[in-house]
Parts: sequence; structure tokens; C-alpha cells
Amino acid sequence: MSPKQWKPQDVSRLATGYWAPATLHAAVCTGLAPLLADKGPATPEQAAAALGLNPRSTKILLTALHGMELCVKQGEAYALAPGLDTLLDPDAPHSLSNVVLHMADLMPVWAQLTDCVRSGKPVPRPEETDADGVPAGRANFYRAMRDTASQQAKGLAARLGLASGQSLLDLAGGPGVYGLTFADETPGLMVTVFDLPGAQPYFQEEAARHPSGGEVRFTAGDYQENDPGGPYDVVWLSQVLHGEGPEECRKLVAKAASLLKPGGVLWVQEFVVDEDNPQAVFSALFSVNMLVLTEDGQGYTAADICGFMEDAGLVNCTFEGATKEGSPASLVRGFKA
Repeated sequence: MSPKQWKPQDVSRLATGYWAPATLHAAVCTGLAPLLADKGPATPEQAAAALGLNPRSTKILLTALHGMELCVKQGEAYALAPGLDTLLDPDAPHSLSNVVLHMADLMPVWAQLTDCVRSGKPVPRPEETDADGVPAGRANFYRAMRDTASQQAKGLAARLGLASGQSLLDLAGGPGVYGLTFADETPGLMVTVFDLPGAQPYFQEEAARHPSGGEVRFTAGDYQENDPGGPYDVVWLSQVLHGEGPEECRKLVAKAASLLKPGGVLWVQEFVVDEDNPQAVFSALFSVNMLVLTEDGQGYTAADICGFMEDAGLVNCTFEGATKEGSPASLVRGFKA
């Protein structure tokens, strides 16, 4: 593949590329998109009155949303474009509203990327809390994890070869979407979700949505300090390694390997970086996201992850490709001898 030949308009389009996401963020953060999803079409004046927004600003925002094909116009009123009424409704089963809110939380951090590249340090973020004393953005983060995982988890149990009678650890599983979905799809599978105590309310919220919710156990703890139990037939480690540097990844994979029964399997899901493929841009940009957010985190190649597994004594370590067709996430597998 020959390199892209850049033109002035390409550079201009890229330089202003944040305008569109910021407009989407505003539509969700102000409540405008949820209002249209719930109540249907509204004029700028009606929407502004319902949400306590400035009428002029609301009209400008709706005009931009119309130009982006996120809204359709019906006379003087605006409605969400087909499909968005469920995707941007925070109460819909497959909503991405929380993903948008989480991305909006990260916009001020990404704005400091230049300083981060110069210093090699993550962007400083003052510890802010909400009215309940919970770190600001925590709910958006966990619910964004939930909504993203919900897009991936359905149907995955069969691909992983899960079976009745097996025990599975969803390590650092957050709201437990994968563990709960695996249990739904594999009757008789014994699942433990292990994560920090702060994740437990979001697990309980998610468990109420699943038939297997009452049968899946949540254990609170820090994987660096506490014992997640076991041994297990399967350990599922999803989107955790990118938050750590290579040495911590080796320790974490070694910990996961130690929790397996002989013949057990460790599955790692990550946004795997392909340094030789410019089309794998999402994973490369996600690595930049870790640069601004973490001290040592980054994206890893399939060879890196297999190396962590082999250092932990696992065998037959293989890159299994995308989790689902078109997904930016991929799977790596290793077995305990």
C-alpha cells in the first residue's frame, strides 16, 4: 500500500476534526439528545425551555447536528436521525450515551497532549468528587465500560469454548458484563468477577439485567494485593494491560497464570497495536489515550502479549484476531501446561 498523498483540505479537515465530536458531546451532556430520544421532535425554543438552555445556543447546536446528519428537520422542529433514538437514550438497552459522556470527560485531558509528549508524564488531573463524594467521572467510566462491553460480549462464550461445569474468573472485570453474559450463555458455568470495591455498585446494577445475575459472584479486592481465589479453568482479562507498563503487565499475567488449573486457558482482550499497519489507527490512538491518562500505560502488540504469557510459563500462545468482525479489540490466548 502506497503512503497517502496529503492535500491542504485533508490537513484542514483533520485539524478541525474535534469540532464534530465536541458537538456530539454537547448534545448528550446538555441533555438535548436524551430529550429528543425520549420526547421526540422539538423546536430549539421548546428544547431550550425544557432543559434550561440558551435558545440561541440551542438553535446553533441543533443546526450543526442537522448538518452532521445526527438530526433531521421536521418543519421548525428537530428529531434524532434514525437509530440514534436508542443509541443516545441513556435508558435504552444498547445505549452509547455513557460512552459519549466518558469521551467528553476526556476532552480537557487530550487538549494537553502536547505538554504530555514533551514531559513524558500523564496530564495532571485534580481529584474532584461529586456530591456523593465519588471521584468525578467514575460513573461515566464504569457505565461506558458496560456499554462498550455489551457490544462485544454477546455470542463470545461459544468462541471461547466455555462449557458447563467450568470455573471462570473475570479479572478486573468492572461491571462484570463479560462474566455475566458468559454465564447467561453457558448454563452451569461458575463465574467470579474480581475488581476494586468501587466497581461493585456497577456490577450489582448490571447483574440485575441478566438472568444469571444472582449466580455470578463479585469479589472485591486489588489484584496486585489480594487473592482472587481459584484455581480456575479460564481467566478472562479484558482491557486491563493497556493501563500498565510492561513490568506490571508481566506481573499481572503471571498472577493470572498462577490462578489457572493445569490445562486452563488465559484469554486476553486488548486493542492490539499493529506497528506496521496504518489501517489499525484506533489501537494506535488508544495508546495515545493511555499516554495522557496513565504513568506507564500504552497499547501492546500481539507479540508483546504473547511474550508476557510465555514469561509466565504459558504455552501455545496465539493471536486469535478481532473479537468480532469489524471490532478494534482482539484476542490473545495462552494455556497452562
